[in-house]
Amino acid sequence: MIIANETQQAVFYTISCSGLSDSGTIEVDGLAKLDAYDNQKNVLVQVRPDDAGTFQIDLGATKSGEQMEVAFVAE
Repeated sequence: MIIANETQQAVFYTISCSGLSDSGTIEVDGLAKLDAYDNQKNVLVQVRPDDAGTFQIDLGATKSGEQMEVAFVAE
């Protein structure tokens, strides 16, 4: 199991399933590689900004038709 942080700020995560629980911080563009969660069932992942605030993305300048995305994806 890999949790990737592709936001513009550090994030704090918790992950758990039957008999396992971990947490930590992932820096910007960083990864948390958690092999113990491979091939498990009912894995719960929670993510929040590391400073306990809100997710904030600095868009700088925008153009017509651009979009801003925040996504959680299980692949």
